[in-house]
Amino acid sequence: MEKGKITMTKGKFLWLLGGVVLVSLALGGTIGLHAQGYRMDDLYSSIQLFNRAFHEVMSRYVVLPEPKKLIHGAIRGMMGTLDPHSVFLDASGMRDIRVSTEGSFGGIGIQIDIRDGWLTVISPMAGTPASRLGILAGDRIIKIDGATTRGITTEGAVSKLRGEPGTKVDITIAREGVAEPFDFTVTRARIELESIPYAGLIRNKIGYINLANFSSKSGPDLRAAIRELEDQGMKQLVLDLRNNPGGLLTEAVEVSGNFLKKGSMVVFTKGRLPDANREYRVTTDPLYDAKRGPMVVLVNQGSASASEIVAGALQDWDRALIVGHTSFGKGSVQTVIPIADSAGIKLTTAKYYTPSGRCIHRDNSAWQSGEADSLEADTTSAAREVFATLGGLKRKVYGGGGIAPDVSVEMPRLSRLETDLERKGLFFKFSVRYATAHAELARSFAVDRPMLDEFRKLLAEDKVEFTAAEWDSSAGYIRRGIKREIVSKLFGEKARIAYWLEDDPQVQTAVSLLEKHRDLGRLLEAGQK
Repeated sequence: MEKGKITMTKGKFLWLLGGVVLVSLALGGTIGLHAQGYRMDDLYSSIQLFNRAFHEVMSRYVVLPEPKKLIHGAIRGMMGTLDPHSVFLDASGMRDIRVSTEGSFGGIGIQIDIRDGWLTVISPMAGTPASRLGILAGDRIIKIDGATTRGITTEGAVSKLRGEPGTKVDITIAREGVAEPFDFTVTRARIELESIPYAGLIRNKIGYINLANFSSKSGPDLRAAIRELEDQGMKQLVLDLRNNPGGLLTEAVEVSGNFLKKGSMVVFTKGRLPDANREYRVTTDPLYDAKRGPMVVLVNQGSASASEIVAGALQDWDRALIVGHTSFGKGSVQTVIPIADSAGIKLTTAKYYTPSGRCIHRDNSAWQSGEADSLEADTTSAAREVFATLGGLKRKVYGGGGIAPDVSVEMPRLSRLETDLERKGLFFKFSVRYATAHAELARSFAVDRPMLDEFRKLLAEDKVEFTAAEWDSSAGYIRRGIKREIVSKLFGEKARIAYWLEDDPQVQTAVSLLEKHRDLGRLLEAGQK
């Protein structure tokens, strides 16, 4: 047998290098590729090319390489030619997959993705170090510990950002609308995958539930929250999916099943192979159907994957009004395929479609690193593909990637001073100092002039520069930021969220719409005007 020659042995192709078996490719798999239109001569030629390169590296490199490391690197390179979501998973990567759906880990508390070749924040997780420091959806992380992230994989970034709680990591952020990049030093903490950081009544018996992710706990936690709010007299509901990066598809179907009729389609997938084409339907009776009360779902550019499945299904079936900002557009299906005892690949095998037939996935070129204004303009453009809802009202909904809201509400952009105060953690720093000295504060306290004067002293100590005009322009935000962190310090994270919701434009728009339209049909019709 000649060195490097592909040979048939016992129903398998084996290609050998100097007596060492490099790869065994099952005959059935090769025939399958042939059936899909590949020319076998081209396939064998490519395999031989890799075979030769591997042989030359093993034979001639200045030091003897480790074969496993070479092969793993080759697989990573192969996956990198596909899309940002298709990756090789070593033992650590496989553990991370399990952690992201079940457990907890040490990290800074952000969900990340690759956009336009840069590591991009999809959403900060509520109550984590990243959230407290003011890291925002759409921020580009251009450096980690001084090293560029250009071309980094999400798995590579995760390995750098995660670590033991209490350790620190330096990151450099580039933000749209901010001229120069700026730095954060983030102290890692234990990140618990809490499904519902907050649930409560807002006003006039309107319930609010913030669903932060789709882990194995999301379905049961949501049902418990709905029951608790109904016990408190809830008549209408705001379901907040903003900055929810997604998670388990099964949980997206289970969450949707709380609101849709049994048998309703939630999502379907289409791929290249027949087994990638599947429909997912509700299998149980709803807990909170249209007869129980109308609802609004909040989404933004940080709502991705499973969040978009739920929002799209509820919109298509005329079950909820969607308010906020066009979602992220991460509508591709990744299948984790074990290829060894402790390694696997995460491979894009299909795309998600809403019940009306809208493709959730957006091409990367359609959204260049958080260009929110141009994206929102495209949402309402006549050029976008138009679909009709399936619940009887035949409302117009739009395809082209992401879930477009029925009612668009922009969030105010932070000024330069506000950005500085958040990224340097000065509200938090002040709250620790002030709350320690004023532990007797009632929850209804006001941020008065003496408190503002003390805060300005802290800014002077930290050499924060600003003009009188900047201070006056941001006075309202500064008062709210001070109170937000003191409330958190004295009364807990849930009290902090409840306070911040009072000034949240998207939440308040949802509440106003529900107060004005207590009938679901009229609420949905209002979204078409």
